[in-house]
Amino acid sequence: MYGAPPTPVRRTAIAGSAGTRLGARAIDALFELVLAVIVIAIGPSDRPAATWFLVLVALTAYETLFTYWFSGTPGKRWLRLRTVELDRPGRPSLNACFQRGLVTAAFLALVAIGWLLLLCSVFMSPLRRGFDDRAARTIVVWNDVELPVRTELLPGFADAEQRPRMIPLGRVGDLEARRRARTRRLSGAPLLVAAMALLIGALYIPASTPVLLLITSAVWLVVFVIDETRLVHRAGATAGHRQAGLVIRSTATGGPPSLGRSFWRAVVLAFTLYVPLLWPVLSISLLRMKYSDAGRGLHDVAGGTVVVADPNLDPEEQRQRATSLRSGEVV
Repeated sequence: MYGAPPTPVRRTAIAGSAGTRLGARAIDALFELVLAVIVIAIGPSDRPAATWFLVLVALTAYETLFTYWFSGTPGKRWLRLRTVELDRPGRPSLNACFQRGLVTAAFLALVAIGWLLLLCSVFMSPLRRGFDDRAARTIVVWNDVELPVRTELLPGFADAEQRPRMIPLGRVGDLEARRRARTRRLSGAPLLVAAMALLIGALYIPASTPVLLLITSAVWLVVFVIDETRLVHRAGATAGHRQAGLVIRSTATGGPPSLGRSFWRAVVLAFTLYVPLLWPVLSISLLRMKYSDAGRGLHDVAGGTVVVADPNLDPEEQRQRATSLRSGEVV
């Protein structure tokens, strides 16, 4: 039920492997570096912003035109990969190639930070669909994959690429689905929206002081803990979890966690998410969520919880919601 794609494909895994994608990006990086150096050399030396814009244009042209003409950049084609548009046979449209190329170039032009964000978006997705692919509704696949790659089959392909983890309480929520669920945390949470507005407003007060910013940040943490505790204890899920077809369950009872456990879970989550000094701890939590058998982050350990597929949903609906989120499609 959980393992195979809904219809046969020529490969069990259709997306280019992580190593192949990294190799293709390295090859393209060499060409793009040469291109950027040429642009910088002939660009206006006294106008760095204009030069940066010209580099962005050149990188966009490189990514767009090669993808449109050859269904992939030189690095991808050399390593037997191609870029295809979802639900479309043949090469992707010029519009899709431009959207993909522009997003890719924008991240590349940000140098270190942009490269890191782009690579993380690719490798955190089981189908290796980065920000650029999601913007253009494309996917990078092996040369011999049958086309078209249909949108409704993405959840099944994602399962084939990354097998779901199962425990007695159900299907474990994987890191990508949980991360995307967390980005939808503000849905239906007016208290959090108000607290965030207060924090942002404090940043723009001309007379802002470190003390004021510290106070507003503390208010945000308190409101977050209260709201998170209430939702997890009463409903066993936040709005983001529900969109992903996930619920939070007590490892002891199998139901929503107690008030005390929900509180400690919320406290650990709040501090690791929103206190920069604790972000190394957050990285440990993320690694546990990605690689441990039950996918339990440090906040789950503190609360005695686990995040699993909602047992009240049909198993196919569970799979579709979770894998649609992690493959980059909006539910």
